[in-house]
Amino acid sequence: MKRIVLLAICIVAAMQAQAQYMPGPSTATPSYQGLWWNSPAGSQSGWGINIAHQGRILFATWFTYDEDGSGMWLVVPDAEQVGTAGASPYGGTMTESMPTYTGAIYRTTGPAFDAQPFDPAKVGAQVLGIASFQFLDASDGTFTSTIGGAVQMHAITRQVFGPMPDCSLGGSPGSTPNFSDLWWRSPAGSESGWGVNLTQQGDTLFATWFTYDDSGKGLWLVMSNGVRTGPQSWSGTLYRTRGPAFDGTWDGSKVAASAEGTASFAFTDANDGTFTATVDGHTVSEPITRQVYSTPSTICR
Repeated sequence: MKRIVLLAICIVAAMQAQAQYMPGPSTATPSYQGLWWNSPAGSQSGWGINIAHQGRILFATWFTYDEDGSGMWLVVPDAEQVGTAGASPYGGTMTESMPTYTGAIYRTTGPAFDAQPFDPAKVGAQVLGIASFQFLDASDGTFTSTIGGAVQMHAITRQVFGPMPDCSLGGSPGSTPNFSDLWWRSPAGSESGWGVNLTQQGDTLFATWFTYDDSGKGLWLVMSNGVRTGPQSWSGTLYRTRGPAFDGTWDGSKVAASAEGTASFAFTDANDGTFTATVDGHTVSEPITRQVYSTPSTICR
């Protein structure tokens, strides 16, 4: 199978890359920011979690599927550090350097991705349950969700598809910034309710855009193989995927993806850029900036 024909195929390619690229060196202050998927790597290709890490708070976006198989994203915007030790789901005790984070899971609705102007009054959120994250080390952990009384636990690991950056809480971006982070429309807060998660490994940019369809339902699209087109620019195909419901037994045969358009990113500096996407013949172009909600932020180099 060739890489990046379907999202599932692209993730398998990332799995193959995992054997070639090893995570960067660990830091004294670990950051869990990045793209995560079910462990062992590639065992459930088709869903994942983007984590932004700032201070004692994780902002997690869970990309999964609804009961009808359509793409669905849920968000945990304020998973706060609640402890530094506890029982490990793998047996034994968590070390004090591996904390636990817990927060509410929300499902949101909002204006269509191509709505102009953006109407913030259409953004709504519903609490569905609780999520928690425990980490064994900088690259492995456990994601637990409780929704409607049903508890699900997933071992998770970082998704590796290129040379891993070295990320830590605080510091300076250096002369060559890495754009892995949670981004939203600029100026900050002007269109709260949608955003883009970026993961940069080497020359490849993996982007997950969480937004809304014409009915206001949450919609997510993925640029799984953004190719560098300039010193600070990338472009690639946008895919929409279908898969098994988030609360059911995993069935990889239900994962399917279709090319829906294109996306490009062009950055003017380490913290600002432009996101352009064409979907179903509709083109949107938005100035974007990193979303800052706590300090220190994660810096990747």
